[in-house]
Amino acid sequence: MSNNSTSAGIRQDQPDCLHVGVDLALEENMVVILDERAKRLDRFSFPQDRGGYDYFFQRVESVRQRNEALGVALSMEPTNYFWKLLAQEAEARQIPYRLVNPYTAKKHREGNQLDPSKDDPRDAGQIAELSRTDHYTQTRLQKGAYEELRQYATLHDQIRQSIRREEQVLWGLTGQAFPELIQVFRDLEGKTSWAVLQTCGCAAAIRVLTEEAFLTQVRANYAGKRLQLSKLHRAYRLAVTSIGLKEGLEALQLALRLHLAQLECLKSQMDQLTEAMTACLQTLPEAPFLLSVPTLKAPSVALFLAEVGDPRRYRTAAQWVKLAGIQPAPNTSGQKQRSKTPMSHHGRPRLRTLLYFACMRLVRWDAYFARLYSELQRRSKNPLTKMQALGVLMNKLLHILWALVKNQTGYNPAFAQSI
Repeated sequence: MSNNSTSAGIRQDQPDCLHVGVDLALEENMVVILDERAKRLDRFSFPQDRGGYDYFFQRVESVRQRNEALGVALSMEPTNYFWKLLAQEAEARQIPYRLVNPYTAKKHREGNQLDPSKDDPRDAGQIAELSRTDHYTQTRLQKGAYEELRQYATLHDQIRQSIRREEQVLWGLTGQAFPELIQVFRDLEGKTSWAVLQTCGCAAAIRVLTEEAFLTQVRANYAGKRLQLSKLHRAYRLAVTSIGLKEGLEALQLALRLHLAQLECLKSQMDQLTEAMTACLQTLPEAPFLLSVPTLKAPSVALFLAEVGDPRRYRTAAQWVKLAGIQPAPNTSGQKQRSKTPMSHHGRPRLRTLLYFACMRLVRWDAYFARLYSELQRRSKNPLTKMQALGVLMNKLLHILWALVKNQTGYNPAFAQSI
């Protein structure tokens, strides 16, 4: 990997540098120390607490002095949040650290052993060996508002997944209680449909009421300004002949109310999170330039910076492209070629997803992107499919965002065409 950006220009170790590989875990961390000739000098474990960290650094320093080494390089996998704790301590003690890709460690270990067996000492030794042979990345802890955005992005992902899960449960419960309701309300989270589900979401319970009583109960739980009466009349008619379940109605109705309340709570949390993300974003100097792109709103820009971090850490836009995993990656063997314009997909999936939807909006609302999207599919030589064309636009958008930040200027179509 020495010819790739993961370790390019990183051969800064002293000739007699020790390589400390740490396999991180919840309670006990395993350590293996190698010298430049791959000779194992020490192996030990330490607990995940203050006393354990102090013991770890003291023992590493003791091994360094005993072997008269000039430096120490600490390496670890980005395991859960554990790596952040150790990286923070290493920075405080001015000890360089590296991150080793878990996939790289796994494949190298299996290749060396010719079997899939693993344990903590083997993993720690493999991590140290990958550090010794320059197979690591230059990932660093974020600082200030960038780390705040990173934490916000993680919370945003968790809440969004919880909302989707609750929505799926809501559709499942409605399918049992009143399957025909989706013929009337395509969106079960609209104010009128919400009132129906909270009041009497079971068809068997609706048809024992008069139509007037049904409307009265729904109106009592309605929180909007204009009740959709025509749809309610149709829903009542469908409830009369519905195939919905006739037993367990009280449990179904309670489940509907509880999941509706949970969904409402999650959406309120998302609103609070969006407000906090936007406030944090406003403190960053590059925010005005990125927000000048018409289809990029504050939450999207905040999530973008949460993924890329401080733009000053990068030298070129190509590093952003690789971080997103949208660079072309050859995939050929002999005469077999998987795709004409393959995308690596070896970057950050949340960043790719954000770029994808941003480009979808740009194709719809930005004349330059719309024209470029059409030209890529209709050109006479090597026309692209829709997805391939979107991949090109995602790459283009990243270069535009890079130029906006570097030149400290706002977006305009003429500027975009010059990039």
